[in-house]
Amino acid sequence: MTSARKNSEISINTEVYGALELIKNKILSNFSALMDDEQIKEVAKKGYFNGEPMPYSFGFAPFGEVNQNIASKLHAGQRVNLNMDGKIVGHIDVAKVFKFDESMRAKNIFLANESNSEMSLNLGKYGISGEFELYDESLQISKDALNELIKESGAKKITAVFLTADPFNRAHERLVRMTIDKADLVVVFLIRTREERHIDYEIRKQVLDFFNQNYLPTKKVFVFALKNTTLFSSHANPTLECIAASRLGANKLVIGQNHSGIGIFFDHNEVHTILDIYKNDLNLDVIVLPELVYCNKCKTLVSTKSCPHGQHHQIKYHPDVIKELLFNGIMPPAILVRPEISALILSKLYVNRFKDIQKLCDDLFVNSGLLENKTDRDFYEELMKLYQTSSLT
Repeated sequence: MTSARKNSEISINTEVYGALELIKNKILSNFSALMDDEQIKEVAKKGYFNGEPMPYSFGFAPFGEVNQNIASKLHAGQRVNLNMDGKIVGHIDVAKVFKFDESMRAKNIFLANESNSEMSLNLGKYGISGEFELYDESLQISKDALNELIKESGAKKITAVFLTADPFNRAHERLVRMTIDKADLVVVFLIRTREERHIDYEIRKQVLDFFNQNYLPTKKVFVFALKNTTLFSSHANPTLECIAASRLGANKLVIGQNHSGIGIFFDHNEVHTILDIYKNDLNLDVIVLPELVYCNKCKTLVSTKSCPHGQHHQIKYHPDVIKELLFNGIMPPAILVRPEISALILSKLYVNRFKDIQKLCDDLFVNSGLLENKTDRDFYEELMKLYQTSSLT
């Protein structure tokens, strides 16, 4: 490979890197390069490219004065490095430099979140097309592992679910379990959240892995991490969810009825959604599940369609409310979040919270008489057990 010092450098952020990662690993299309101006126009006009559904073009015009100064001077055959946070993360082998048509911005993959951003996203004046490489192969490794599991298990009915799991609660548990009942394999896409106040992605990944390993059948659920892009966050781009799910082997996608991006509309007295555009191309069934709540009359988790008791008896799974408890160091009620999961999250949010956790546990909880080293996580789990003791309440 050409020395990094001899190459020009384009600076990118995590969001741009995440989109490049999806393109390179063919999660959005078989086409895995950056498009030139003619290809961009074809996608904008047809919504297809090389016979594949493509709602957004892969037109890359790096924003910023320095980036644009570099881009304008590149020529075909030249290699330009990609720099993210001071580290070279990949390179582009330039095929063409062209002027980016501003009228094409609405259908560009790097601007697909613009409508959900408080600030307008930007592209520069000069675009770069060509093949590119990314040096981190994490996404490719996950993709290979998923394909191997599908092959090994012989799974035919594969269902996809997109979750931020911020935080992972009882409603998420029920959704995953309901999905498993009618599938050979469930692929849970763990996506980034756009919420300013959120639980760290790595903690959420640990929670999902913990739940998968301890409370679900072996090899029935695969957690696919999409940590570098918010393209799927807030369910803003449902067509991209469908395409990604289909390309990774799913033939069914499960979404909630409150999915923000479906966009129901009527045509000739028939109900349609934005997902109908590529319905015949993806061989993907979309299942819309009703909202799940806890009913204090039914004394269990129910759907709003199956519960007769009305909203005044229903406790909803508001993520912000649950996070407010966790961020203040309070364990949410077990009807909202599994105690073991609350304990895991709190032990990560409040590292070394107690001066002498061993003494606290020894003085507060019963033990087997054996010397047992306790952690913060053990403390939270045992504390919840005491909260659930009801003989004196």
